[in-house]
Amino acid sequence: MRKPKRTGDAALFSPADRRDTAQVSPDAFAGLRDIAFVRDPVEAGNLRGEEAPPHRIRAAMPTQRRILPVTDAPEVAPPVSAERDRAKSAVLRRYFTAVAEERVRGRQVTVYARRP
Repeated sequence: MRKPKRTGDAALFSPADRRDTAQVSPDAFAGLRDIAFVRDPVEAGNLRGEEAPPHRIRAAMPTQRRILPVTDAPEVAPPVSAERDRAKSAVLRRYFTAVAEERVRGRQVTVYARRP
């Protein structure tokens, strides 16, 4: 990701496995807040960490001015199936507008701004 981000923007990973993008390129995500992540891998006792339940994600997202979801590029993305990921998509559609997009190596980062 080059420069669509701003310090303090919210990052969101859908599906949660896309969080590996931030692990591989941490500098690209410096200054962003992962609003769905509640426990890192050490705290969760696994390799992926833990995301908040869907109701907490739904509540947190509309309070953000800008959200940068990291997803698979549409041509390689599997259908959205997890309840958390459906919640993320629904909130983005309802409260936000896409204002920029970048694709890199099969991943897509879209900048969403909250509607007034």
